[in-house]
Order: sequence, then C-alpha cells, then structure tokens
Amino acid sequence: LGDVYKRQVHGKGHVQVVIPYKTESYSSQNDPEDNLNIPICTLKMFPEETVHCVEWSRDKFGKLFTQAPKTLLMVLGKTAAPVTAQEISALKEAIRFLKHRPASFADCVRYARNKFQKYFVNDVRQLLFTYPLEFKTKDGTLFWSLPKRPPKELQFDPKDPLHAEFVTSMACLLANVWNVKEPEKARKAETRLKIAEEAASVKVNEFKPSEKKAKAISEEVSKEDNKEESKEETKGEELKFDPNDVNVLVSQWKELTAKLPKKEGGGEIVKPEEFEKDVDSNHHIDFLHAMANLRARNYKLEEMSWINVKLKAGRIIPALATTTACIAGLQTIELIKTLKKADTSLHRNAFLNLALPLLSLSEPGPPPVTELRPGLKVTLWDIWEVRSKNGKDITLKELLETLEQTYKLQPRDVLKGAKSIYFYAIMSAESKKSENEAVLGTRLVDLLGVKDAEYADLNVTFARDSKGEVLYGTCLLYTSDAADDMQCVDLGGRRIIKKKKKKK
Repeated sequence: LGDVYKRQVHGKGHVQVVIPYKTESYSSQNDPEDNLNIPICTLKMFPEETVHCVEWSRDKFGKLFTQAPKTLLMVLGKTAAPVTAQEISALKEAIRFLKHRPASFADCVRYARNKFQKYFVNDVRQLLFTYPLEFKTKDGTLFWSLPKRPPKELQFDPKDPLHAEFVTSMACLLANVWNVKEPEKARKAETRLKIAEEAASVKVNEFKPSEKKAKAISEEVSKEDNKEESKEETKGEELKFDPNDVNVLVSQWKELTAKLPKKEGGGEIVKPEEFEKDVDSNHHIDFLHAMANLRARNYKLEEMSWINVKLKAGRIIPALATTTACIAGLQTIELIKTLKKADTSLHRNAFLNLALPLLSLSEPGPPPVTELRPGLKVTLWDIWEVRSKNGKDITLKELLETLEQTYKLQPRDVLKGAKSIYFYAIMSAESKKSENEAVLGTRLVDLLGVKDAEYADLNVTFARDSKGEVLYGTCLLYTSDAADDMQCVDLGGRRIIKKKKKKK
C-alpha cells in the first residue's frame, strides 16, 4: 500500500512516504529548482563553454523532433480556423514543418545538409555581419572580447567523421519522425561516410546576410540587459497579427494537408521523438554529440566526448555508494512500518545530506484538499464513478449530464491529450447547433477511436456555474473496460472517473 520515493544528488538523498488516501503525493510539492539557467544570448550566439553548446543542441533537438511534430498533430486535430495569436503561431509552425515532409531518405539527407549550412555557416556569417570583428561597444571596447568569442564558419567535409555523424543522425531522426525507412547499420562508420558523400552532392542556396536579421539580433542582445522590459515588449508583439495573413496561412495549410495520406487525426503520419538518452541506436546522443562539437569548433571551444555529452544532456549525476546505502536503509524502515500497518503519524519522510552531515525527519503531510464549490471538497485520491444508465456504452452527452447533475458543476471542454474532442465556446454557438447535437450523441468509444480492450485518458474542465470561470485543474477519465482491471491511482493531482465494466 505504501510507496517510497528516493532522490540522490552526490551526498544528498530524499525518502518520501506515499500512502493512498492518507498522505500527499509526489506532485503535491515541487523540489527546489537548480539555478542552472543560461542566458538566451549565451546559448544562441555567445557560448562560453562546451556545455553551452550541448544545451543549445538539446534545445534544437526538442524544437525540431519533439515540439514541431506535436504541434503538427495538434493542428491536424483541429477543425476550426485559428483565432488566437497562439493558434496562429502553432499553424505557422505546423506549416513550416509540413513543408519539409520527406518522400524518401534522400530528402532527409538533403534536409540535414541544408541544416548544416544554416547552423555552422550562414548563422555565423549573419552574426559577423551584425557584429564585425572590429565592432566596438558604446564605451569604446571591442565587442568581441572575452567571454565573447568570435565564431568562424565551417566548410562541409564528407570525410570528417563529425560532419558525417551530424548529417546521418539528423537525417535518420527526420526519417523516424515521418516514418521513412532509414538505411541499415546507419551508425556504422562506413554507412555514415556514404551518407556524407551523398550530402556533399546537395546544392545549397547562396546566402547573403540580411539587414533585417541584423537589426533583430542587435535588439535581442540589447534586451538581454533588461529582461523585464524584453518580456513586456515580446508579450505585446505576440498579440499582433494581420487577418489577411491568417487567410493565406489557412490556404497554405489546406494545400499541404490535401497531399497527406488519409489517416484519421494524423496519428500515423508523424511520430514525435521524445528524448531518450539510454537507447544508443535511436541517434539522439549521436545528434547532440555531433551538433554540440561542431558548434564548439565554430567558437574554438574544446570538444566533448560522446559519453560526456550523454551525461550532460541526460542530466546524469552519479550517486555515491554511501548515499545509496543510507537511502536504502531509510526506505527499508518505512516499508517495515507499512507491512506492520503502522499509523501514518509514525512514518517519516527523510532528507539526508552527508556533506554537512545532516539527517532531517518529518511526518508525511495530509493530501491537499480542494474546494470545487461550497459543500464539495476533493483530494487527489478521490474517485468519481460515472456509470451508464442503460447498460450500453456511454455517450458524451450522458457523461456531461451525469457530471453536472451529480456534482453541480458545469462541464466545459473535453480533450484527449492535445486533441480537442468538445470545445464549449465553439460548440455552444447557434450556428453549431446540429453539429453540437451530433457530437454529444456519439459514444465515447467512437469519439475517442478506442476499442473495448483499450482505454484513453480524457480531460474535462469545469466551471462552478454557467457564467463562472473555468476551475483550475481537470478530471482524468479512463473511458474503457480495461481501466476497471487496472489497480492504480493517479498521482498527478487529478480525480479518476471510470466506466462500468460490462457483465458477462
């Protein structure tokens, strides 16, 4: 019944006792954040250490192979035209990503070669155009003085193992995202060199530095000195958009999506790559290793080994054997108390710091209580069950009505992951009346595209009344019979609503 969480950082360790319905959960409190933030300009233009290059490459990985595919899937799941600035920005990103959709692995290689040219040649030229080597600041000192290092551009060499590793890993990652078959033994040196030779034959466009980009870079650098002002100006800029531009974007979107395979929701069209440091064959660390070290060459920084890139990018911190032994002993004590069904007040959370040395013990806190409305309080352990009245598969309308009648709350939006299933603000419009009735009358299993043996996570937002603001947080629903067989609880601070299991 009890669970124990441990955390080790050098000589530090933490044991937390979690007992369902009696104590708070993992997510009830946040660990203090480490102050490891690196200034944006340092990451983007002025790296001082090789680790800055690793962080930069990690950021590029997330944007190219995780965030962009997820944004595309989100936009594919929407039927309504974009309205907010955020939706328009997402549409732009989806269009940009869709334009690079490869038809073959050769297209992936071409994409990787062009990215090499952008990151390690063109961006360097643009930066030196903005700040020439002789450029001086207002006080008369040279701009390119330490810790700022003037970069130098790289020329693509297919025989350079690092260049070959970059184009191969990037091409394979793009291929995996778009479900394009990658070459066999792509991580072998001979295969990489072959792919690099193919990349060398790609004709790259001639680049000319832009005055407009130079102005944008200068403004970004100057804003770094006043972050609050920068945030306010950026916030104001994000709200500006031209309606005519939106029409052009929608037209481009329709043209691009018309060429996509007809697969519901786009679920099989693209597959985001979630960063995974422990699978060497997935090209993730290969990509970061090549990209970080090429940037290090740009700025004349010391190159980093593959294993060190893995440690830095994966946030891997070796634990001391003595800390592990202490944490294991503290865990064992709490597990014995659990087996003996000891009272919660007898359990202890522990914080250990061998460097001081310090051992701090505290009683586990109770689960936080949230008041949804007067007379209705819940904790993260509460379960709301919604059962079909007629024994058949429940419809969306029946679900929402049951929630409203039982808990006196107004259901609003219904989402499955990032995909909107029911958006109240749109569907409640008079022009959407017939479509609204059709969606509400649809069985949940059909609406979500799940089979009887599957389950789906469904999020529902609520308001206290028909005119009230949406309540903070959502409800998590398991929407199929399989969920009834799962002996689990949600530790994320959300309630669970389960569908009744059919009788055989």
